[in-house]
Amino acid sequence: MKQKDEFLAKLKEIYFGEDLKLCEKAFEIEKRKTCFRINTLKSDESEIFEVLGKQGLKAKKIVFLKNGYFLENGKEKDLWDLNIFKDGKIYLQSLSSQIPVDFLGLEFGDKILDITASPGGKTSQAQSLLNNSGEIKAIDNNQIRIDKLKFTLERQGIKNVEIIKTDARSLLEKRKDFVEYFDKIIADLPCSAEGKFNFKKEKSFGYWKQEIVNKNAKLQKDILKNIVPMLKKGGELIYSTCTISPEENEDIVHFLLCNYDLEILKLDFDYKFARNGLKNFGKKIFKKEISESVRRILPSEESEGFFIAKFRKK
Repeated sequence: MKQKDEFLAKLKEIYFGEDLKLCEKAFEIEKRKTCFRINTLKSDESEIFEVLGKQGLKAKKIVFLKNGYFLENGKEKDLWDLNIFKDGKIYLQSLSSQIPVDFLGLEFGDKILDITASPGGKTSQAQSLLNNSGEIKAIDNNQIRIDKLKFTLERQGIKNVEIIKTDARSLLEKRKDFVEYFDKIIADLPCSAEGKFNFKKEKSFGYWKQEIVNKNAKLQKDILKNIVPMLKKGGELIYSTCTISPEENEDIVHFLLCNYDLEILKLDFDYKFARNGLKNFGKKIFKKEISESVRRILPSEESEGFFIAKFRKK
């Protein structure tokens, strides 16, 4: 169909050779590996492995993540009825979704802003790592999403989180007290979600067109314009998306470096599907430090396609 053909044509401008083949293969995968995170506020690897073992299930640690695991056999639904799931001792969270918080360099007592926080995976992950010592402001603008966020936090025993219902683009106007207030900002922003495409399910990609990409890129810039002033000097910001288009990834990083007193920090982790960023796309040439610093995660049977960049305020 038209959307698929147009997207694949664009994909061939982004990836080449073996990486292109890996992407094309990944978009035909019906279901990715089940991935979960152990909530260290409530449990540990020993208990989780013991419970899974009694059910005939096996899990494998994801080496570069702090508390991330693959379910080696069985399916996601095999975990739903287990008390370790119902009690919030484990949380179903994709591999890529765990990367931003794990590499944010959290410190005891950090003041953290989590933008578009629902369903709460990153907010709960941060407090789990900080033993609930962080002070988190979790932002979302939809009541149904906020209800999901509340449920996630309550189930996992997460404390010290203030949930604020508002559009992130108006947060600065409403909360002047947030100027240079936060040590860390998690900006996993709305995007065109190309990294989640499944060509066997038209619903996952049937909406796609270049205009959607352009609209999301503008939204991302509008949100970032409002939240960058909230970061303290020396504070760190993680920007991430689950999409592939450079307009929503490297171009956003280029925009931030050109317009704000930010330096980009190199993300370095050993993962077989991690790649450097693009040096250019079309006629646009990105700042030279971008390619070596950001990370693109190729879509695969293990994870959706993902993009992540890390900044420090000068």
